[in-house]
Amino acid sequence: MSTILANTITAIGGGGTNVKVNNDSTFISDGGAVTDSNLVQGLCKQWVLLQSSGNSVTDSFNNSSVTDNNTGDYTLTRTNNMANATYCAIGSSGDNSTTFNVCSDVGVQTTSVHDIRCVNDAANSTIDVPDTVGAVHGDLA
Repeated sequence: MSTILANTITAIGGGGTNVKVNNDSTFISDGGAVTDSNLVQGLCKQWVLLQSSGNSVTDSFNNSSVTDNNTGDYTLTRTNNMANATYCAIGSSGDNSTTFNVCSDVGVQTTSVHDIRCVNDAANSTIDVPDTVGAVHGDLA
């Protein structure tokens, strides 16, 4: 096995840097432990930080839009689709109050979109929560 040590990697012809990581890449931790896992498979494919009380996106990755379906009910649309609809979609929400809010993936889950719903557990009703996040793990198309 060869080792490449570099401070800078530059594309042929100058300009930007292009680094390609194959699906069979091996991760080696700082401590030297080798993990035979698919590096590309383990990366987050979409995430969004949503200010749901105003339906504005603070920051995101691979997220083209958010649709406000109803109180506490949102559809996240991806820029690049997933390979299938059997990916893992996760969400979380919270505020600074004493109520317990849960953000769950419910309803629509296709290759291009998934829904998240924020629920006030005590009142058993959907609620707009100031900070809502969603993320997707799985295979991109």
